[in-house]
Amino acid sequence: MQYIVSDTHFNHDKILFFDQSRAESLRKLGIEPNIENMDSYLEKAWNDVVTNDDTVYFLGDLGMFGKKQEFVAQLIRLNGKKVFFKGNHDHTDQIKAALKTPETGIVEFVKTAKALKINGIQVWLSHYAIDLPYPILSIHGHIHEAEYKSAGMVNLSLDSAYMQTRNFGAPISFDELTPTLIARKEMITQTYQIESENKRYDRMIERAFSETITINKPTASQRHQLALLVDYLNTHDLTYADVLEKFNIPNVDKVINEVEKEKVALTGFELEQAAKTQDNKIEEKDD
Repeated sequence: MQYIVSDTHFNHDKILFFDQSRAESLRKLGIEPNIENMDSYLEKAWNDVVTNDDTVYFLGDLGMFGKKQEFVAQLIRLNGKKVFFKGNHDHTDQIKAALKTPETGIVEFVKTAKALKINGIQVWLSHYAIDLPYPILSIHGHIHEAEYKSAGMVNLSLDSAYMQTRNFGAPISFDELTPTLIARKEMITQTYQIESENKRYDRMIERAFSETITINKPTASQRHQLALLVDYLNTHDLTYADVLEKFNIPNVDKVINEVEKEKVALTGFELEQAAKTQDNKIEEKDD
């Protein structure tokens, strides 16, 4: 079997303060939330699920250890072969010591991220939360109880809302995770299709609209808002002049005086015309 888990934070005396959901999960199990009890429980939760024939993709932050020997000993006590992703709390000297110790079960060390298919679904594994382009799903840890509002990001920190819905502390198998990945992929596919349809709609309206409107480097949202406005005007046989009249906006050309002109930066066209005028004056003098 293959499993994933992130952010165990063994021996981290402040984690129960930072992540109140972790302390609450232990209380619900009848366990007094302190570091000794947490460490003992998390080891058991891992080893009750994972055998030494299984592989665990561990997405970082094993714990807070003063000595590298403690880091190594913790890994040895956890069942399974480990694909270890470096988290921000995993120190280089600790990892080097673990890699030199076969008993830790580390079969691969990943410094940044790794692309993988889980039951045919393309994912990107990393300790850090990274929002990726459609259609790749980002599986991560690091942010604990926090959540980014993106269907394409799956938070597998022990303290995440999703991981709190199951056996607390236990790594999640690829098979158990798959229905969630399928649902997330359908969500981002739907969002992508809607955005694509918006773009088609925007282009259609722009082609159909006879007036010229210029927005300096519009965002996708601005372009779509403009297209909605243009569509509404066309549907109701209205013009921009009608809108100005409706809201009592003066529909007159703006004329600025010489003082105001000096405060306004020249446009590219005006600069070009000024340069041409200067060149002509120089040529006239030369003649």
